[in-house]
Amino acid sequence: LRGRHVSELRAEAGQFFRWRFLTPRTWRTAHPFSLSAVPTGDTLRITVKALGKGSRLIHAVRPGTLVLAEGPSGAMTAQWQTRPSVLLIAGGVGITPMRALFESLPAGPGALTLLYRASTPGDIVFRAELEAIARQRGARIVWMIGPSSAPHLAMTADNLRRLVPDIADRDAYLCASPRFAAAVRSAARAAGLPRARLHEES
Repeated sequence: LRGRHVSELRAEAGQFFRWRFLTPRTWRTAHPFSLSAVPTGDTLRITVKALGKGSRLIHAVRPGTLVLAEGPSGAMTAQWQTRPSVLLIAGGVGITPMRALFESLPAGPGALTLLYRASTPGDIVFRAELEAIARQRGARIVWMIGPSSAPHLAMTADNLRRLVPDIADRDAYLCASPRFAAAVRSAARAAGLPRARLHEES
């Protein structure tokens, strides 16, 4: 989305806006969508998955449509980072703000890991972009793809420590469904991550 003076909003990776697309079928509802890329100049990017009637209607919005954007909102940004090493945990469509943070959080080579949980390979979003960012930044992606009933994919403290051995020494950012987020919270605490270093937003 482009507009004049958008840069004056000072939006950051990890934040969201409430978007109202001004068409006859969509103007009544404001949707909270996170930025899916770092803001550049007067351009903001969101990525909308067609999960319900409202989001499917947004897929039909034509270029040139006026959009009201309320925000930016949310505090899941770089300001909360306290450690040089960071773990990003995304479940499903929770990858949207994580993709922007993966691109922008201050972290040197080897200090940034993205753990991405999806049910099937077809559910993965941004794969090519994420892999390009990982190569450019010297970051690591852990793909957790498959049924949650598989023992090696269960969100447990043992699996977290196996996948990210130094998790207790990192900051962690989380965006996922309520059920997966609850499992991550429990596993992360059991793996030694202090509660104050798990940053999340519903």
